[in-house]
Amino acid sequence: MDFLPHPARVMFISAVAHERSAQANATVEKSIQLSDLKLARQRAAIARWVQTAEMSGATDEQIADMRGRIRVFEMIAEPVLHTDECSIFDVSALIPKLPKNDISVFSLRNLALPGDETIYIHFGRQKALIVDHDQDLYFEGAYVTQVDDEVGEDEVSTFQIALVFSDPEFGALAFNRPIAQTLKRNSDFVRFEIKHNNSVQQGFASMAQNGLADESQVLTAPLKVYRAAYDLLVRSMIYLGQVGRDLELGYFDGASERQLRKALNGDENAEQYLLENGFPAVQFVGRNIGPVPELSEPDWGAEPVGFRI
Repeated sequence: MDFLPHPARVMFISAVAHERSAQANATVEKSIQLSDLKLARQRAAIARWVQTAEMSGATDEQIADMRGRIRVFEMIAEPVLHTDECSIFDVSALIPKLPKNDISVFSLRNLALPGDETIYIHFGRQKALIVDHDQDLYFEGAYVTQVDDEVGEDEVSTFQIALVFSDPEFGALAFNRPIAQTLKRNSDFVRFEIKHNNSVQQGFASMAQNGLADESQVLTAPLKVYRAAYDLLVRSMIYLGQVGRDLELGYFDGASERQLRKALNGDENAEQYLLENGFPAVQFVGRNIGPVPELSEPDWGAEPVGFRI
């Protein structure tokens, strides 16, 4: 496995946990064979030492909390990965082309996004979104769920957002590092909600940490990082809601070239093979355009209501 986006990673974590558990049990058994089998206390100490190393300093409660968040992400990622409409959007090429005009007072009540009810927007590695250089930790992307509400005779949109963090070496390290590290890296998130009756600026004020303070990255980075991630996400969302957006279907680097060619030609078996190996289909956004003109507030009156691809 090369690079896997967050929705693909979380689907592998149960397999990682199973493998790490098997490795831990094997370590215990090997250590026991080298010790006196009659020393029950020593056997118990070996098991505790292996378990402590595997949990990497996290308490049982913290591990349970992280596992719970991973289960929630699995339920979110499943439809994102298996929807009939490609629901992963890579905006890494779009970001440097986005305009800087003030969008703080915009309402997103009339914004309709492409894809399914929940989509995943992938930032790539952006300098402004780095939380920790040494750990190569940065905001990688966000799950965005569009909730349609009715206000009188109007249908309006509320957006529930979960910003998630990077794990660029998941494919190389996940099976060879303590499971607690993998769980934390992939279960931490920061959430926002942009209600239909709130402005973009008010949506940022909804930022909330999740879980216990020592389990959340929200307390460990400058506010400007969270503001930058939120700003780039909302600008990308507004662009994705426009008619004429530039989308190009493809796959992340590292996929089998043979299967890739088949998938791009519509071979469903090849598409399934790539997905099972961590390479879901991706809509690459903004690759074929120049700088984006000034963004305007989403307005259903300017385009078909609820337009989707």
